[in-house]
Amino acid sequence: MKKSYLWAGAAVFALTGCVVAPADEMGEDEGVLQEAVLRIADANDIEHACEHVQNPAGGAYTNVTAVSSGTAPAVSEHVPYNITLPLSSGTYKGRVRFTAGATEEHGIYVDPSTTIVVRQGTTTVTAAWSTTLNSTNCPASQNQNVPTYGTSSALSKVVTYNFTSGVTYTIEFTSTQSTMLGLVEDLSEQ
Repeated sequence: MKKSYLWAGAAVFALTGCVVAPADEMGEDEGVLQEAVLRIADANDIEHACEHVQNPAGGAYTNVTAVSSGTAPAVSEHVPYNITLPLSSGTYKGRVRFTAGATEEHGIYVDPSTTIVVRQGTTTVTAAWSTTLNSTNCPASQNQNVPTYGTSSALSKVVTYNFTSGVTYTIEFTSTQSTMLGLVEDLSEQ
C-alpha cells in the first residue's frame, strides 16, 4: 500500500515535538536544514478505515455513549463505533478514552463536521495532521452498513496524533448530530 509523506525543514520540528540544536552547537552543519518525516493520512488510509466500517466485526457497529462528566467509556482501534453524544449547551459533545497499544501516529476518523480535542490528563495534545478527503473515499451510500448521520461522507475527515504506548488519552467529539461514526486506527498497521 502506498504511503504519503511530507518532507519539511527544521521549522516543522516544533510541530512534531523534535528539538533542533542551537546554531552554535551544529558545527560544520551550521545553517543546514535537517529533514523530518511527518506521515500524512491519504485516500488509502480512508479506504482501509472504510473497510472496517463496511465490515464491522460481528456485522454490527459497537455502540458507545460518550460522557460529558465522570469516567469516559473506553474505545479500541479497528472498531467502528456508533457514538451517541450528550446535548451540552445546545451542542452535542462528549468524550471517550483510548489507550494506545503502540507508540505510533494514530488516525481518528469522523465526519467532516465533527471537531476533535484530544487530551492526556488535562494537557491538550496537538494534532500531527488533519485533512478532509473527497467523500467518495468512504461514502455513506457505498454500502448499506455505512450510516449517513445526516451527511454523505461518514469517514472523510481524519486527524492524526502521535500517541505513546500504554498512555490513555481522552478524545472529545463535538458535532451538530446526536450520533456519529468514529474509528481510531494505528497508521503504521495499514
